[in-house]
Amino acid sequence: MNTVRARVWQFRLERNIQVVATVVGRGTLAVSLARLLHINAMACDLRKVLDYRTKQLEVRLLLSYLGAPGGNALQLDHRAFAASSRHIRGFVSECSGLGVLTAASEAIFAWQHGTHDLHNFDALPRQLLWEYDAKGVRPDLLFHLPTGPVAGEARGRYRRAKYILPKKPLSPQKDRLRELANWSSVHNDHSYFMSWLYIGPSGVAVDIFLPANPRWDWGTGLRAATFQADEEQDDAQEWRFPLQDDLPRWTGRRPTRRRPVPDDEDLLHVVDEARFAASAPTLPLDLLELDSQERATRVIDSLFRTAPEAGPDAELAGIPVRGTWAPADQLGDARYEVLLGVLAAPARDRGDVRRVDVEERLARSEGSFDVCLDGRLLTVVRPVTAPRPEWTQLERVLLADR
Repeated sequence: MNTVRARVWQFRLERNIQVVATVVGRGTLAVSLARLLHINAMACDLRKVLDYRTKQLEVRLLLSYLGAPGGNALQLDHRAFAASSRHIRGFVSECSGLGVLTAASEAIFAWQHGTHDLHNFDALPRQLLWEYDAKGVRPDLLFHLPTGPVAGEARGRYRRAKYILPKKPLSPQKDRLRELANWSSVHNDHSYFMSWLYIGPSGVAVDIFLPANPRWDWGTGLRAATFQADEEQDDAQEWRFPLQDDLPRWTGRRPTRRRPVPDDEDLLHVVDEARFAASAPTLPLDLLELDSQERATRVIDSLFRTAPEAGPDAELAGIPVRGTWAPADQLGDARYEVLLGVLAAPARDRGDVRRVDVEERLARSEGSFDVCLDGRLLTVVRPVTAPRPEWTQLERVLLADR
């Protein structure tokens, strides 16, 4: 199991002028490499040419920088990172941040991929377009929980300091928390949280910020036991800083209607049922007129048709799978190999597919590989020192009854 150091903060506003943040949890957060790659493999712009090979290259690149050599703690190849261009550094840090945000939601809120819906604010389904403002500040992901929707903001930043977790709040953190508080206020005090990932020479760590809310008290709405003991405690216990601006008040107005596809922004396309890693090289002109579910189905069908064959025995629960293994060797000798696979149909009605979390998947695989199945997209990561898992092994880990 891969882990990152984590602190959980709950913060409140005092007299609407000061933010007071208190540490309520410390420890290590379990992060699935397969899930991290899986989330980022779904990033695409539906208006452009999309290609399986490009998505495969992106996950290989990301996995070339990240890993856990000699242990479980997720680490960055700092030497290669420092020698890379600003664009590559931004790609690695921001993609890592998005994956850790999802891991935090699984750990803290018991959000389960495949069971609870997930949307990106730049690709909301038609029924949600009227509920959120189309302009200004927006979080990244919308997690749908039985108790209601929770917006998640993911930030990933390089930190060159000796101590990976800062002892004082950073200016960008304060600014973003203020912006998110503003967003929540104009959306009827919408629930939200923010994860702030740090990567650097001293490791990988994350601060998770939760607004104070009775539904999120430790022991009731949150899963505090998820965080194991952290031997490297820091001195930070409470942060205080001015809010600077008064929060706007909820007026009861309906937010500006969102455009289904923004004109000037790339989409991180996250859909409910048919999540995907890429699409066919070309897309029909009428594809963007469909809602997110219909677009995803069309794209995943095209992806399956154009993905390379995985071999005559490539089946999961009797469902054909296409896609190939590729080494994460963009920076030298590969430490990992990754498979992006696409199923011909969703793997449903077979065992407890949608409720197997990362810890149970790794226990079933005995740590020899990490795997994530979501709709028709399959992502598998294995160390090159371990053999490639057989399709029957993948089926047993993902689909077998508890």
